[in-house]
Amino acid sequence: MTLLERLANFLGLSKPAPAAPPGAVLAATVTTPASLGFVPVAVHFKLFDVLVKHGKPATAEEVANAANGLIQEKEPKISTLLAADTLYIMAGLGLVERVEENSFNANAITRHMVAMPSAQHGAVHFTTEGMMAGAFLMKKLQDTNFAYPFNEADGPMQYAYELMGEKELALQHTYSIMEAQGRMDSFNQFMVGKFLKFGTFPERATSLGYDLREALSQPGTVAMVDIGGGRGELLLEVQSVFPHLGCENLVVQEFNAEIDDIPGVHLMEWNYKTSAEQPIQGARIYSLQHILHNLPDLDAVALLQKISRAMAPTSRLLIIEYAKNMTYTSLHASMIVLYGGRERSASEWRQLAGVSGLRVTFERYVRAGESLVEMRRAD
Repeated sequence: MTLLERLANFLGLSKPAPAAPPGAVLAATVTTPASLGFVPVAVHFKLFDVLVKHGKPATAEEVANAANGLIQEKEPKISTLLAADTLYIMAGLGLVERVEENSFNANAITRHMVAMPSAQHGAVHFTTEGMMAGAFLMKKLQDTNFAYPFNEADGPMQYAYELMGEKELALQHTYSIMEAQGRMDSFNQFMVGKFLKFGTFPERATSLGYDLREALSQPGTVAMVDIGGGRGELLLEVQSVFPHLGCENLVVQEFNAEIDDIPGVHLMEWNYKTSAEQPIQGARIYSLQHILHNLPDLDAVALLQKISRAMAPTSRLLIIEYAKNMTYTSLHASMIVLYGGRERSASEWRQLAGVSGLRVTFERYVRAGESLVEMRRAD
């Protein structure tokens, strides 16, 4: 499956692709990183937004002029040539449509990125951090005699900074590096909607055959604890379906300095990496949404064990992740080089549960979209 086919699958836009010579497929795949380097340029100068607002084919000069009109007076402007090359390359990636040699138009993906700004923040995040870490993967492996897997703060990203002489950053987790360089707020905005939404969490749970109402009806003073829950989107979606759940029943546990208040739910500071125990005991549901794929196996087990010790026999742990399948190979690679993490298969989830005092009691895996795994205490 080619890179563009995986992208189409990820966005739910897949369609049969014409056969191409193997050499052409190889060349198109391995030359993609340089193209991806232009994505932050397009986002920075709002080229996608300009094309969508224009509503019809536009020349690179027209796009550049419109983009420069959005920029503050003293800020650098984009030249027509840079706009032309960037748009041409974006068309090659399938992110815009090339109508003629110097004429471009928005397509479905362009409109999606503008309608869901979080997707553009994600595009910047994965093309900057991801490409940098990926570029130093082989060097890191060679210089450590191919020691693998990586620790979460000792991977290709940290090695890149070490070789550049940035000793302080080389000792930090990727998220800490992003915060030190002023990029964490952008990442938080990406996490609000990510690249796309597959409906609200209650809708997704229902579509997967999971009875969220039954899980929330179990004993427990706190209905749901969302660990690493960002700005509380998941819990607010739950509250919209179950309005009887008040602020005291819905808890977001975060340690992100950029988040200091979440109207509608209770925000609790908890750093699961440094704190010995989960402070909320016996909640009905604990949720981990796209948290464990950021963690190496040993760190994932450490977190699962903390939750397991806090769970009551009736408590549920819900893990919301992408399945380890052929749609998400690039995401798997990103988790490895950025955080030492990984996407996981059904057998890997059972292994993690088994050494964490848990057992898998529900699992649904989908080709495109978020899969759901429920765990309960093993005793």
